[in-house]
Amino acid sequence: MKRKIPAVLVTGFLGAGKTTFLNEVIREHQHLKMALVENEFGQQSIDQDLIVGMQSENVFDLSNGCICCSISNEFSLTLLELASKTGEIDFLLVETTGIADLANVIKPFYEDRELKEQYTLAGSVCLVDAANFDQQMSEREQQMQVILSDLLIINKTELVSDEELKAIEKKLTAWNGTAKIIHSSYGKVANFRLEAFSESVQGKLEKKMAEPVMFRLVKSKKYTTFTHEFPGTISISRFKYWFDYFAAINQREIYRIKGILFSEDSPNKVVVQSVGGATSYSEGSLIVPGETPNNRLVFIGKEIDFERIGYELDRYLTKN
Repeated sequence: MKRKIPAVLVTGFLGAGKTTFLNEVIREHQHLKMALVENEFGQQSIDQDLIVGMQSENVFDLSNGCICCSISNEFSLTLLELASKTGEIDFLLVETTGIADLANVIKPFYEDRELKEQYTLAGSVCLVDAANFDQQMSEREQQMQVILSDLLIINKTELVSDEELKAIEKKLTAWNGTAKIIHSSYGKVANFRLEAFSESVQGKLEKKMAEPVMFRLVKSKKYTTFTHEFPGTISISRFKYWFDYFAAINQREIYRIKGILFSEDSPNKVVVQSVGGATSYSEGSLIVPGETPNNRLVFIGKEIDFERIGYELDRYLTKN
């Protein structure tokens, strides 16, 4: 069976440090063959000393044998062409420069059948500008990028005080309490390894979900975070039947759902995620002998009717 290509999405507002971060990733992973997709080539792009040749108007060869291209047609088609023409790829990196809605980049990895056969979404990274945090985070697009990401990198930490950094972390956690948060200066992240990315963010999610006390309901002026939990092992096929429909019809109010489920048919936990009504299920860690099965779902959105969600889920799962 052909190995699926892990995809890592990199997002963040202009000036947050996305391209600097990607240049560092390319330099630090010379042992991997990567495909880098940029939405557009602007004034700030891949460092010229990494580019060794041009295959076409939109495709560049990089110094470590990787390939870099811009999206010249529909997003899914670009990725399928890459998978078929470039041979074996260890990782796909997608920089969402100019793409305001991260949900539209994530959804094809959950919905497109052909794309799912070629790629697996390892997760999304959001670069946050510590020096211009309040100004940038007043924009809804930036807030949504934070909400939909799995790893938040606070960049330019050398330009703010420890107190300011703590305040930034607090605000980011209010928007996305399940994401891993790390610090960076000049776009450099210590010990960042693509090979361990998926396990790292999933491990953080599972650890957060396993905490005995977790936020049950957090409301801000614009967003609501709600955690629902229910005990026991469940039928995943039965859960999917309800959940996929629920996520689709509530996609305008619920931006993202993350959860850890205990299956009655598997020794592993199941990680469920939903973005914009599209859902994904993946294998989690092994269930430890004697571990109490406690399923948890975290909903992030606006005007969430959390009482209705709990009622619908409990009623559906208890049906004979």
